[in-house]
Amino acid sequence: MKKNDWQNFINKERNLDRVIRFSANKRIKDQSVSEHSFHSAIYAMILADLEEKIFGNKVNKEKILKTALLHDLEECLTGDIIYSFKYTDKKFFRKLKKIGQRLLGDLLDNLPKELSKEYLNFWGNSKDKNTIEGRIVEAADRLEGLFYALDEFFLGNKEFRKIIKTYLKILKEIDLKSVKLILEEIKVKI
Repeated sequence: MKKNDWQNFINKERNLDRVIRFSANKRIKDQSVSEHSFHSAIYAMILADLEEKIFGNKVNKEKILKTALLHDLEECLTGDIIYSFKYTDKKFFRKLKKIGQRLLGDLLDNLPKELSKEYLNFWGNSKDKNTIEGRIVEAADRLEGLFYALDEFFLGNKEFRKIIKTYLKILKEIDLKSVKLILEEIKVKI
């Protein structure tokens, strides 16, 4: 039986505390990937509950929460790759995803095989637009980016105006009643 290397996993995973998001932008308040993942998981939980309890959709909340927590785990090894750079070309994005999957697989190999396989699967399908769970995680990730960008904007960082508009456009295209409800109720004015 393979020996697990918990210490190696923990040491690398905790790098998420030091990986700064939006690193190509001037920022008033830095945000780490671990902060982002935490907030994304909270928003995923809320969206899942709204979809289930208000709109009557069946959702797998355990899958959603695990996926939200894992969705950027590879960034403890790659750093945060700038959104506009990452999505400039579909082939390039697929290649980055494949590299991230390989690196994350190596990291997860420090855990028991059953966990490693499950976590890598959750990560790989984290934003599957064909499932309600994937759409919820995608929406939570984008909502978190929007709320961070709004914080920056209202602190006086006008550079985030374009980022806010990008997130709003992406969120409006996600087919979830919970997202539409939140966007209607927060009424972003920039």
